[in-house]
Amino acid sequence: MYRELYNKTTTKIMVLGAGCSIVTQPTAQASHHWNLIQLSYSSASPLLSNRNLFPKFFRAFPPETVFNVVKFAMLKHFGWKRVATLHQTIDLFSLPTVAFLDHAEENGIEIITSESFADSPAIQVSNLKKQGARIIIGNFYETKARQVFCQAYKEGMYGKKYVWIITGWYSHQWWLSEDDENRHDCTKEQMAEAVQGYFTTDALPLSLAKEPGVAGITTAQFEAEYKEYVGGEPETLSGYQEAPYGFDSVWTIALALQEAETRLQDLVPPKTIANFSYDDDEMAKIFFEVINATNFEGVSGPVQFTYDGDRKGLMQVEQNQDGAEVRVGIYHPTAEDENKLRWTNDPRIVWQGGKPPADSILEEELPQTISQDLFIGMAILAAAGIVLAIGFLAFNVRFRNRRFIKMSSPKINNLILLGGMLMYVSIFFNGLDTSRVPFDSYVWMCKANTWCLGIGFSLAFGAMFSKTWRVHKIFTSKTMMKTIIKDYQLYVMVAVLVLIVTLVLVIWEIVDPLQTVVRKAARQQTDDLDVVIIPVHVTCESTWQVYWVGTLICIEGLLLVFGAFLAWETRKVTVPALNDSKYIGMSVYNTVILSFIVVPVSLILDEVNARYVIMSIFNVFATTLTLCLVFVPKLKVRNDIHPKGSMLSTMKSGEEGESDSDKRIRILNDMIQRLQSSLVKKDDIIKELETAGVSGQTKHHRDSADEGINTAGTSQEDPATS
Repeated sequence: MYRELYNKTTTKIMVLGAGCSIVTQPTAQASHHWNLIQLSYSSASPLLSNRNLFPKFFRAFPPETVFNVVKFAMLKHFGWKRVATLHQTIDLFSLPTVAFLDHAEENGIEIITSESFADSPAIQVSNLKKQGARIIIGNFYETKARQVFCQAYKEGMYGKKYVWIITGWYSHQWWLSEDDENRHDCTKEQMAEAVQGYFTTDALPLSLAKEPGVAGITTAQFEAEYKEYVGGEPETLSGYQEAPYGFDSVWTIALALQEAETRLQDLVPPKTIANFSYDDDEMAKIFFEVINATNFEGVSGPVQFTYDGDRKGLMQVEQNQDGAEVRVGIYHPTAEDENKLRWTNDPRIVWQGGKPPADSILEEELPQTISQDLFIGMAILAAAGIVLAIGFLAFNVRFRNRRFIKMSSPKINNLILLGGMLMYVSIFFNGLDTSRVPFDSYVWMCKANTWCLGIGFSLAFGAMFSKTWRVHKIFTSKTMMKTIIKDYQLYVMVAVLVLIVTLVLVIWEIVDPLQTVVRKAARQQTDDLDVVIIPVHVTCESTWQVYWVGTLICIEGLLLVFGAFLAWETRKVTVPALNDSKYIGMSVYNTVILSFIVVPVSLILDEVNARYVIMSIFNVFATTLTLCLVFVPKLKVRNDIHPKGSMLSTMKSGEEGESDSDKRIRILNDMIQRLQSSLVKKDDIIKELETAGVSGQTKHHRDSADEGINTAGTSQEDPATS
């Protein structure tokens, strides 16, 4: 063009070309300085639509950005909402990709990832797979397209699960061609397999009209003449698809010059196109107006231009079916209805999987909730446990005046039962997940479960161990007669323990409260390759939960250790009504062993039903066993114990402030000391008589001693029966 413009022998009126955008862009930026109209027949770069840079440029081929509306129509039709893009980093492909990304959101499209490459696309294609892309919009030259699809073959990104939508102006069977600069290592068979089923968007190269156009020939006649002219197989020629646009471009210039000649004759003085010079702004303006108003039927369809100089026209969608690109849809931009993209019935779209693939792996969230039957079963067990505890409570109240029950501190026993009932109630709260309560209320179920477990355990075992502590304190004291521990002191012990646990729970709630957290487990593949199941578990967590739980476990653990120590220390106390050390030891043993098994298992298990069953059964078993060990022995002897006895008659009026248990313990200690003192005295008498050698007197004294012992022995009730 440089040589032609500076050729002084001839003056150019218009410029036809170029074919490629990379040539058209610099020439179109320069040609307008000579007042020349430039018309390209196949340049598609969106940059050429910029009137500031290219004020006198037109093109018979639509820009790549125009095809975005076709792509959006396709995506909408097939319900594809998650899309990835891959483009070569030059303006021809970057600009339409950017335009696509800019309008994606308003068209309801989510961009999974947008990849670009300058040389090798291998890494970018791999990234597409890592991001889970299924529907891919590609913008690149065919030389790079071969590398893209070779890498796609290696990554397995082809076939029934993937859809590629690429540029439509590549050469015939472009994937079989080779070039030295952009080599790939895939075979032709592999490439043919990888490209099977891809879609293209392109301008409709041939008019659908059956009537002759402005050239006086039909589309069919044009094709026949073209094939006859070039001979052989024209489909294999480079630029075969752009031939109709080149033909119509020549006609556009011819008709524009004809119309301009008419207008120039109306000027004063009249002019002709032969009078044109590079500095004639008036004639340049007329040329621009005439070509901008172009409207005729060409072999490529209606020829019209937008204000930006872009071609208006029909667009098509083609699919690669067995190595041939066949038209499957036509986009009518001027259609008044919303259905601008109309699919052909012959041929139809061929889906390798028999149906359009999903735009991504469909993730179906499966809530992991406790099954209804399981919850009902555990609730029945918990309810049965509560009924059992209420039964023991009724027994404790009904027979509270029986000596055996009185001496076991029935009021403290009531605290054990209350703690047991709270442990049972926690099973209900633990099973009330989001399938049974609203999502916002679930966190309160978690908190209620934690509070019931913490306070219930403290009440039950704290009360049980406080009784054992009293027995230990009395029978290990050197002055048993002065050791009096009243029930209210035991209440204070239990209250302090419960207060400590409550204080921890309150601080936890204030500083680091539990919150509802949704946990998603690993994907689980289904028979449908496009669908995976994601187990979703709603839990309650807090930032420092492990420390709060650890604190509670330490407190309760120390309580168990203390209880085990007391049970061991009082194991030789032979007053059954007072000493539960044997049963407490069994309870502690079972609780500790079960805790070491159940707690780790419950933390490891992800399956909510299994975890709920293990924790609930442990709770029911440990609580029920503890209550039965404490109260069943009392049930067995309730009718063997008389409500009143001589022991009550020995109580002094000044001791009314003592508890029944304290009074009985003191009286028993008094009896033991008196019996021991009497035996010592009689032994002294026997030794004196034996020393004196008076056998008769010895016999007399022995009889007296025996009588004295019997008298002393029957002066009070046998402590073994108390």
